[in-house]
Amino acid sequence: MTISPRRVAGAAMVGFALAANVPFALLVERFGYDDVLREPPLQVLAAFRAGGPELIVIWLAFALCALAFLWVSGWTGEAIRSGGGRWPAWAAAAGAASAVAQAVGLSRWSFVVPGLADRALDGSPMESAVAVGTYQALHQFAGVAIGEWLGQTLLAAWTVAVGLALVRGPLARGIWTRALGLVALILSPLWIVGQVELLATVDPAFPEFQITQWVFTGWLVWLLALGVTWIVQGETK
Repeated sequence: MTISPRRVAGAAMVGFALAANVPFALLVERFGYDDVLREPPLQVLAAFRAGGPELIVIWLAFALCALAFLWVSGWTGEAIRSGGGRWPAWAAAAGAASAVAQAVGLSRWSFVVPGLADRALDGSPMESAVAVGTYQALHQFAGVAIGEWLGQTLLAAWTVAVGLALVRGPLARGIWTRALGLVALILSPLWIVGQVELLATVDPAFPEFQITQWVFTGWLVWLLALGVTWIVQGETK
């Protein structure tokens, strides 16, 4: 029996939302994520090392979940096209690039930060200063610029494309489907507004809108709801 593209995409969405929520929740509980990232470097590195090997594994799991979005994005595009909807090339590229960018940014916590934490906390004053400076540069570039800004901006663009497909065209059938499309179109600009906080990491003159974590949580709930909807609908509605 052939499984419809919509059900495949729906199952991928549900699996991704549930899987990504596990390391995300663990990081909030054990590391104070993501507020801790704005603390002084030595405080962040001390909290990171206190988490031990388990925290390294949790970060790696989070990075792998981000990378798995490659398949979610690809199957979503296939489901929209198979249903007669419009799925532009830029949307496919945004979803794939977002997965890679966020995975790269998150991977630093498993493969680079452990060594920096050891040198910053146990090394000589010179070694500690170099390690802290390296951490700050890595955090701003790989974390803030690539993972948070580029990765999340691309994910917001992908979400807009899905939202548009749900509110217009052949897929816009039923109040619930259109409502999910509207939620996607509301979440995306809120995500961009929340990213003004990233500029505050380089210049305190910029305002800090502490909404990104809540928008991401709302996005996971939205993705889960859409996935369940597509599993139930299949190709019948």
